[in-house]
Amino acid sequence: MKRKKLLALLTVGAMLMGMLTGCSGGSDEAKDTKTEETEGTKDSGEGKVYGVSVMTHNNSFFVAEIDGVKGAIGSEDEIMAPDPALDIQTQIDQISDMISAKVDVIFIDAIDSEGIKPALVEAEEAGIPVIAIDTEVADSELVASTIVSDNVDAGRLAGKALAEKMGGKGKVALIDHNEVACVRDRTDGFEEILKDYPDIEIVYRQSAHGNVTEAQEHTEVALQGDPDITGIFAINDPTAAGCVAAIKGAGLKDIAVIGIDGSQDAIDMIKAGDLLCTAAQSPQQIGEKAVEVARAIFAGEKYDEKYIIPITNITEENVADFDGKQF
Repeated sequence: MKRKKLLALLTVGAMLMGMLTGCSGGSDEAKDTKTEETEGTKDSGEGKVYGVSVMTHNNSFFVAEIDGVKGAIGSEDEIMAPDPALDIQTQIDQISDMISAKVDVIFIDAIDSEGIKPALVEAEEAGIPVIAIDTEVADSELVASTIVSDNVDAGRLAGKALAEKMGGKGKVALIDHNEVACVRDRTDGFEEILKDYPDIEIVYRQSAHGNVTEAQEHTEVALQGDPDITGIFAINDPTAAGCVAAIKGAGLKDIAVIGIDGSQDAIDMIKAGDLLCTAAQSPQQIGEKAVEVARAIFAGEKYDEKYIIPITNITEENVADFDGKQF
């Protein structure tokens, strides 16, 4: 246990340093940035060390994934969760550090679904099981299980709401992040819906990497290039926040924006009339499920290769029923 106690102290210090900068992604603040060990719902007997690598700590969605893990592990368990800050090489290097520290399992929310392969190979060679969370990896044979939201359905739900708001016709900007598999699923769902609306045209499509500032910049370019745009499909809530900021900055109205995540910021934007809807995920549930699967792996019990967590669309009609706690 000495190794694990030292690991816990180092991890806590590293996460505190990462969190002190706050959430630079616009108003997308994490609700709870505690980084100390959190007592789980029950003891797991022999303590385990959980490595958790999400895309960034500057987005409350990913912090909620970590919180889901922290809330589900046992009181003797520990967590190692450094911040790769949306850099795939940093994520690979940090996972290598986890492997060197001999963590018992690694949960990976990959920044690049294909680029993460070296980390997966290294983990397999070290005999450490990997569970993909939130986004699928290209080399699925290198992970024990995958736990994701129903991202195709998220794209369908948000896309249909956008198409109906536009009256079934007009021009759309799609602010993307196509390096990530779950985002490709969302845009696939949106494009599937557009088949029923042939008079809606995607006239601008660029990746903002899920970042508020980049999303604002791309939206500004899109609106300057085509002032007839009346709808924007943003692939997550921070992206949507950047789109909304650009629209307000340009003094424009009557441009519908959708998001995906279900964050408190998105809920607030819906209440303010700035956002049409957000297809809500449950990142804490994803983290909790990952711990459940890891325990099955430790115990040699059966588990599924893939788990899909349902989506709920939050709109003006039902927003009063949500306060972000489902996150």
